[in-house]
Amino acid sequence: MKTLKKLTAGFFLMIGLAIIILGTVDLSSSKTTQDDKDGALAALVIFGVPATVFGGWIFRGLQQENQQKIKQLSQSKEQVFLQVLEEGNKPITITSFALAAQISIEESKQYLDEQALKLNADFDSTEEGGIIYKFPK
Repeated sequence: MKTLKKLTAGFFLMIGLAIIILGTVDLSSSKTTQDDKDGALAALVIFGVPATVFGGWIFRGLQQENQQKIKQLSQSKEQVFLQVLEEGNKPITITSFALAAQISIEESKQYLDEQALKLNADFDSTEEGGIIYKFPK
């Protein structure tokens, strides 16, 4: 469905912008007759502007859907993080948080590093070279 929306938005934007560009060229040309200029203006207003606006509207809706999905993912990571902190009886490592939040190791490391800076966490290292995050209670 998302692909169909992208294709539809692209189609309407492409058609609308092409009509606007061609209409503007006809309107600004000194060789164009008054009847052709009137036709170009009508095409611009009837077809070009609405198609462009409709394509932009679809595209903006896709952007908002994407931003909402990112926000939901961020909130779910935060909820898992808070649950792991609440348990408090085991150390938080990059891999344990990645497993709990079902995210990649890179995302886990980045998220824990950000939270550690915000919450003034302490760090320890394991014998294998991993990082253990100790957050204040």
